[in-house]
Amino acid sequence: MSTDTPESYDKVPKSVVKSELEILSVKKWQREWDQSSKGQITKQFFPDIAARLNMKLNLTYNFTLMVTGHGNINSYLHRFKISDTPSCPCGPQDQTTDHLLFECQLLKKE
Repeated sequence: MSTDTPESYDKVPKSVVKSELEILSVKKWQREWDQSSKGQITKQFFPDIAARLNMKLNLTYNFTLMVTGHGNINSYLHRFKISDTPSCPCGPQDQTTDHLLFECQLLKKE
């Protein structure tokens, strides 16, 4: 009996292959996400790639701004010399994502 039987891939359902590739891709993405020094603010909100992919999010400009810390925020603009100060108009604290979400007196009602 010969052991040189040709492999046959037509016996594996396409859905199984697709599912396995998706699992491997998410694992690779998670490893790269964990090892990267970029996206620190975003990582605080979404440390787990698989969990984030399962969320239904309404991605708006303001949502993206808050999650990334990029946009019309003085601390961000000041880094690029677009704003004279990183301070928030409400006082002496830097206008950061955390400040806007948790401390800013101008947004307290919201």
